[in-house]
Amino acid sequence: MSFVPMMKYSARTATQQMVAFGGLRYGRGGSDGEFSQTLNLSARRYPALSQRRGRELEETHKAAAALFAKGEKLLVVDGTSVLYDGETVGQVEAGEKMICSVNSKILIFPDKKYYDTEADKFADMAAEVSAAASAVTWGTNTLKITGKGDLSEIFAAGQAVEISGSGVPDNNKSVVIREVSTDTLTVSANAFSARSETQTVKVERKIPDLVCVCENANRLWGAEGKTIWASAQGDPLTFYNYEGLATDSFAVAVGTDGDFTGCIGYSSNVLFFKENALHKVLGTMPSEYRVYDYTVPGVQRGSQKSMEVINEVLYYKGVAGIYAYTGAAPTLLTEAFGERTFNNARGGSDGVNYYVSMQDEDGGWNLFVLDTATGIWLREDDAHIIDFARQNTALHALDAADGNVYLLDRETDQAVSWEALFYPFDETVYGKRGYSRLWIKMELSPGAWVKAEMAQDGGPFRQIGLWSNARRETIFAPLRPGRCDTFQLKLSGRGGCVVKSLVREFIVKSPK
Repeated sequence: MSFVPMMKYSARTATQQMVAFGGLRYGRGGSDGEFSQTLNLSARRYPALSQRRGRELEETHKAAAALFAKGEKLLVVDGTSVLYDGETVGQVEAGEKMICSVNSKILIFPDKKYYDTEADKFADMAAEVSAAASAVTWGTNTLKITGKGDLSEIFAAGQAVEISGSGVPDNNKSVVIREVSTDTLTVSANAFSARSETQTVKVERKIPDLVCVCENANRLWGAEGKTIWASAQGDPLTFYNYEGLATDSFAVAVGTDGDFTGCIGYSSNVLFFKENALHKVLGTMPSEYRVYDYTVPGVQRGSQKSMEVINEVLYYKGVAGIYAYTGAAPTLLTEAFGERTFNNARGGSDGVNYYVSMQDEDGGWNLFVLDTATGIWLREDDAHIIDFARQNTALHALDAADGNVYLLDRETDQAVSWEALFYPFDETVYGKRGYSRLWIKMELSPGAWVKAEMAQDGGPFRQIGLWSNARRETIFAPLRPGRCDTFQLKLSGRGGCVVKSLVREFIVKSPK
């Protein structure tokens, strides 16, 4: 008979200290300091763990659907009313809007309305005048229309208009206005046949039905169908102007399949996205514009408002997640989100952090924040933000829950509730182990409290610590987890708390 000798065991105490906290990690592959879920946390105090700052109520509305910042003032679409700096300036149809600004004009789509902040004028981008034959007089380079008001309030020099309906066939054409007076449009010499009119004449300034819009180099850019459009330089009301000048408008058709999903000015270029393609427009004038096509992950349908440029990096929501684009192939930034899917993203920035509100696979809303300096993702809460608007480093957000506008990340007296659910701790050591003690070093603000809960080896959470403070104090708190192989820690609280480190002591038994 043979005997197998018994292995002798020796025990040693080991420690792991966490001094740098990480970000969110959905799914597998989490490491020390990462979180399975967060509520109202911030990377502002990195490497320590802390909470977001407050949100300051700025404006209250009844049915706000769009927000835009120009200079030091905000434009809000509240129901059908357009408010600029708190005053009603015009009316639009109810619903979501795309808004951009070219010089003094704020442009609102799909309504094709504009508000001129300098002239304090709200009007249609498109315009038309129809006149009976008796009100029309043709000259070789003039069209006089009487009884239709002041034409110079409707049209402007340099704008392209289309003339139709005339009984003089040669006069039905597109022309560029050289001068405009109260009742007369003047165009290039010998453009018209000076004959008597017999039919109703229509003069129309057309605007494409753009599905995405942006500003670049003092032009309005957008897309419709398979066509990329740019307005005349300095005049977002002028399209279809092709005279061979540097200030002309521009249009080009692309051959890729699918709908355009977003566009944005990026450095001196203009980027037009589809879900799986990028069309980059390079050049400084229409005669030099060239469109280059790339098959890359593009902007997800419904997420065109996710695009935001921070320090020359474009962040946007693609089908597979959030991407960063710097001129080469886009880089996926949300591998840590695992198999979770999101859509309908809206993005904003304070110049450092990228905020994105998006809808998850269950229909719920999530407000995530990426600290672009550290690469850390955290979830703030379930805020459904319709639009973000930035003024310098101040970030405004239009909340769908109440239709109000808030300033984010402000020093307020709000006591923010927060939660940090750590990714499960599983020490990478050989041998049997058991935890003997945890130490948490944290700084509590006056009136704040913190609760610690633990789940051992996949079991339910139980409370293992509770602290409160009437004054600011640094606490080095011991926790006794009990015997387990792995555990998950949840910290939650209300009020200011900075967690500076987490030390784990455990006993390892190994063969000798």
